[in-house]
Amino acid sequence: MNRKTLAALCAFCFILSTLFFWQRLGSGRLPEIKLDGEQLGKLCVAQVYPAISRGSERTPMKTADKAADETATKANKPSEQTNEPEKKNTGADNSKPLVIIYHTHTTESYQPYDESNFHREKETGTVRDVGNVMTEELNSLGIGVVHDKTIHDRPSYNESYDRSLETVTALQKKYPTAKYIIDLHRDAAAYAGNVGKTTKINGETVAKFSLVVGQNNANFSKLKAYANKINKKAESMYKGFGGSVIEKTYRYNEYIADNYLLLEIGNNQNDIKQVKATGKYFARVLASVIEDER
Repeated sequence: MNRKTLAALCAFCFILSTLFFWQRLGSGRLPEIKLDGEQLGKLCVAQVYPAISRGSERTPMKTADKAADETATKANKPSEQTNEPEKKNTGADNSKPLVIIYHTHTTESYQPYDESNFHREKETGTVRDVGNVMTEELNSLGIGVVHDKTIHDRPSYNESYDRSLETVTALQKKYPTAKYIIDLHRDAAAYAGNVGKTTKINGETVAKFSLVVGQNNANFSKLKAYANKINKKAESMYKGFGGSVIEKTYRYNEYIADNYLLLEIGNNQNDIKQVKATGKYFARVLASVIEDER
């Protein structure tokens, strides 16, 4: 209904009601009323539909506002519960990992796990435990990892490197995207004066690490350059964290990749908590190097 029609209807209603009351009151003539069409319409509407009159003084709600209110109402309703666990997207693609972590001497352990001269088949307290921390930290930084925990130093310790070579080359074939390889070990305290060497990072006591480079590898110069790069990055990120680069006249299977680290974290006099802390910070160092090279 348009404004003119509404005004006419209201005027008609007003006239009828006025005549009615005039007749009831016995007045001789109608009072003089000077109103234009719009004013008359408002007056009639106010008399007949007071609620509409009050609403007409406010700005009508726009369609978009109504939609927003409906959306807010739905958002406040409790969501439907499902049996699916909440997924956490770390950004790491472990189906196409960049890093391989494995252990030639898989049973090497730390304090307080001192059975069998600091070698235990159970995972807790061993280099595998440290590898788990490194894997978690790298994943949290968006870097995919494959962590292999095959035991290579049992039953024969002397054949450890032969067996671990089979494992790591198989992993390379399965995961061609993995360009960074870590053979994670622990050192022997006898080489460090029978003490566990430590430093502090952000007030946290961590074990020291070292990188061993085999001189008999054809890619020795590249291996050493890579070890030095890692060491320099560690020191620049955390003062005092840089370890030592040790050269030995062996190959240690390092010839299979230029970005290969024989990493020794702590020794058998270091507590497992100190070593796991090192694993966390070392993972951050490695992640930074990988980002630099991308």
